[in-house]
Amino acid sequence: MSETAEIEQLAKKRSKLEDEWSSLVQKERTLEGDVKALEERLAAQLAGKIEAKNPAVERLESTKLDLERRLKELQENAESYRMPNAPQTEAAEQEEEPQEQPTEMTVEAAADSSYETAEEETKGKSREEKRRKWL
Repeated sequence: MSETAEIEQLAKKRSKLEDEWSSLVQKERTLEGDVKALEERLAAQLAGKIEAKNPAVERLESTKLDLERRLKELQENAESYRMPNAPQTEAAEQEEEPQEQPTEMTVEAAADSSYETAEEETKGKSREEKRRKWL
């Protein structure tokens, strides 16, 4: 092969490689744009899921705090009804727990507003019956 033919062949090869390079650079730009768009969509979807999940989490936190508060109140009420006698051992306290449970149940019922309402209604009926007897 002559040098001219060889130069032409190298020029064609260089041109072909430059075209391939340009194609790869363009493909890289396109893929970078696609990746950016997908990242934005993913971030938007995750933000939406977070926004949707927040109320449920807040409700659960509120319920948890309410239950913890009620438990603490019940424990404080139960402690206030204990006799402040001589200190007890753990074994004695464990033996007494089954006996104290009915007392705790009574305390819970007394603390319940529906129980108070029922008690008021009963008193009201008793008063009404007494009035009828006198009339």
